[in-house]
Amino acid sequence: MTTALEVKHINKKYKNKVVLNDINFSIQSGEIVALIGKNGAGKSTLINIITKLIQQDSGQSKIFEKEKFDRNLIGVMMQENISLDRITVKEIIKLIRTYYRNPMSYQAILALSELQNYTNHPMDKLSGGQKRKLQFALTLAGNPDLIFLDEPTVGMDAESRTKFWKHIDELKKQGKTFLITSHYLEELEKVANRFIFLHNQKIIFDGSLNEMGKQLKKVQVTFNSELIEDIFNKLPAVLRVSELNHHYTLITSDVNSLITQLVPYLSAIDNLEIRQQNLDTLMDSLIRNEE
Repeated sequence: MTTALEVKHINKKYKNKVVLNDINFSIQSGEIVALIGKNGAGKSTLINIITKLIQQDSGQSKIFEKEKFDRNLIGVMMQENISLDRITVKEIIKLIRTYYRNPMSYQAILALSELQNYTNHPMDKLSGGQKRKLQFALTLAGNPDLIFLDEPTVGMDAESRTKFWKHIDELKKQGKTFLITSHYLEELEKVANRFIFLHNQKIIFDGSLNEMGKQLKKVQVTFNSELIEDIFNKLPAVLRVSELNHHYTLITSDVNSLITQLVPYLSAIDNLEIRQQNLDTLMDSLIRNEE
């Protein structure tokens, strides 16, 4: 299998603040990898370094094992939308296609970005969601093999986000490789096969969601109850409690003991559910372990 991206010992400081500390990982062709972390973790900085928009202090990255950086191999969808006056969707897509050796066909770009009905719209008159679709279209213009998506679905409605991820799956089946950042963690859970978690300037986890759950060995128990939170905080098997509008989430590493401890309160509990933690709660658990 081809290595689509290799990152070795990347370091970056801004003045005296360390942003990235000895970052190492590789991504194989055809993977969908989520780069996750809290705001300020360095995700966008890392993508900017890999795509040569900014310079690292030390370390290196290679794309498809090539010594020389080749922009024709990559597509980058950044957080900020580009908007120009007096140019239409059709004109900007066709213009950007001319910058690449082997561009994707114009019709394929329109189909994947869902912009067939907006080709004559001026860029600056598009809605926020339509501008994100156009950014995606421009990202695909060069028919890249490695695609970076930084908060790709911000501003899209729910239907558009669902369609967007279906198109990502189509591209994956064609052999495209993705490195994605997004605050919509529930979307990443569905599409990514691997998660690289940045925290305190370094990688604290690299693996699948299932591997993350096994490493932490924690389960969440959810239910509705009018009982006060202190009752559940005092249970020996409970590691953490959160409550919102009488909906409780309890985190435990010993679910059997917890259920036994909940027995006296079952008459005041509804909709009891036991499940593995989601990505959001797993991230919090990893951070707590680090601290």
